[in-house]
Amino acid sequence: MSWFKIFSAVLVANIVSWVIVTIIGWLVFFVFMDAVGDEFERRMSSGPVIEFPKITTPSLPTPQEIQARKKRERQLAEDRKRNERQAQQKQAAIAGARENCDFWTSQYRKDNDPKSRAYRDMACTRLQNYLRR
Repeated sequence: MSWFKIFSAVLVANIVSWVIVTIIGWLVFFVFMDAVGDEFERRMSSGPVIEFPKITTPSLPTPQEIQARKKRERQLAEDRKRNERQAQQKQAAIAGARENCDFWTSQYRKDNDPKSRAYRDMACTRLQNYLRR
C-alpha cells in the first residue's frame, strides 16, 4: 500500500502546486494589466489636446431680414424679366433688321437703283450694329 500513499502524496502535491501557480499567475496577470492601464491612461492624458469647433445654430431671421430678402427676391425676379424682355426685343430687332437688309439687297439686285443701294447700305449697317451689341 505504500505505492498508494506515494501516489496520493504526489497527487496532492501536484494539486497544491497547480493552485499556487494559478494564484501567482493571476497576480502577475493583474499586475501586468494594471501597469498597461496606467501607461494607457498616461499616454491618453499627455497627448495633444484637440479642441473641436463649437457647433452653432443659425439664428432665426428677424422680420426686417425676411422683408429685405423678399424685396431682393422680387427685385431679382424683376431684373430677370426685364433682361428676358430686352433679349426678346433685341432678337426681334435683329430679325427685323435682317429682313430689311435682305429685302433691300434683293431689291438692289433687281433694279440696280442708287436709292435701293443707299437703303440696302443703311439696313445692313443697322443689322451689323445690332449684331455687335
